[in-house]
Amino acid sequence: MIFGDNLVALCGLQAELTGTIQCVYIDPPYNTGNTFPHYRDGLVHERWLSMMRPRLELLWALLRDDGFLVVQIDDNEFARLYLLMAEICQERNLKVIVVKMAEPTGVKMAPVVKHGGIARLKEYLILAGKAGIRGLSLERIPKGAWDNEYRIGVAHVTRDEMRQLKEIIGNKTRTAADLQHADAICGKFALTSLEALCQRAPESPVNEAWLRENAWRIVRTCATTAVAKRLADQKRLTLNPHASAFVVETPQHKLYVMKRDYDDQRAQPRIRLLFADDYLTVHPGDFWQDIKTTGLGDEGGVDFTNGKKPEALLKRIIGMTTQPGDWVLDAFAGSGTTGAVAHKMGRKWILIESGVQCQTHLLPRLRRVVDGIDQSGISRAVGWKGGGGFRYFTPADLTE
Repeated sequence: MIFGDNLVALCGLQAELTGTIQCVYIDPPYNTGNTFPHYRDGLVHERWLSMMRPRLELLWALLRDDGFLVVQIDDNEFARLYLLMAEICQERNLKVIVVKMAEPTGVKMAPVVKHGGIARLKEYLILAGKAGIRGLSLERIPKGAWDNEYRIGVAHVTRDEMRQLKEIIGNKTRTAADLQHADAICGKFALTSLEALCQRAPESPVNEAWLRENAWRIVRTCATTAVAKRLADQKRLTLNPHASAFVVETPQHKLYVMKRDYDDQRAQPRIRLLFADDYLTVHPGDFWQDIKTTGLGDEGGVDFTNGKKPEALLKRIIGMTTQPGDWVLDAFAGSGTTGAVAHKMGRKWILIESGVQCQTHLLPRLRRVVDGIDQSGISRAVGWKGGGGFRYFTPADLTE
């Protein structure tokens, strides 16, 4: 942790750390023109850009060859910041992610409704990769409500058999013996209603908890490619007549599970089976709207009005760009969320902050993290119990 001007501190870090940082996340002043309890947030655009340029250049130099720079910003300076980062980092290395940061409720909606305006609910992450936007490890997120297209149950197979089938499907170097084993498993399928699978009366609805628990043996049908249908037509003629399903392997080594009972005179019958447990989660893409942004007052045990970011957001950013033991740096440390999350996730971190909140917020917060007292934010999700430590510097210490 470094207490002092971040430009001076970043200059002092160049000799030791150039090319070593895996992830830089910064949440700089948004230049809104407002004054907050811990900092002023108003500069003319040119001065704001002049403040940002040297810092971005120094941060970019600190990154490893496969590192990432992530800058969070709102509408006020997004366009200018994007152009500046395109100049420093090259536009082909940039990606913009939109993050939902507010709900369309509360007192902020009164003037919107009164004057017919539009509520501001989102902010931006401008992501720059030293080697481009690649090598990210984005966790999939749960889908919303259950997709009612998945309404066919698969009886007479075990969870372990289904796991074996999935492993064969995912293995593009599968052998003839693997294909035979996959057919043997599919041949045991008994396709039935969910009510029958659940062993309930048909009028008793199957609830969502049961559906998710049994997603491994729930499927839907969909149409397939002409090539896959032709392969299915040919293979079906050779199958045991009692088999309900079978697999076909395409020339591209994709393996599809097909149901036996279909009209082969139709051009695109719905014969391919999709497994519900493969579709319970989705990739978050470039629009993140699933992270809770309300009720964050207790996170980290510090109050930082309109400035504290959700620990869950930093968990996703750090998780997708780093591995345990990597370095994470935040040059506008604010309330210390980046350091708290990085520490809980087993990453090494550097925080730089010049404001009084370095003593009032960062130090107490990180001490609670180290001591295991802080059980807010992502603590339970990552099983945080405390441990580790950190050192406190001023920029002068870096030049000694």
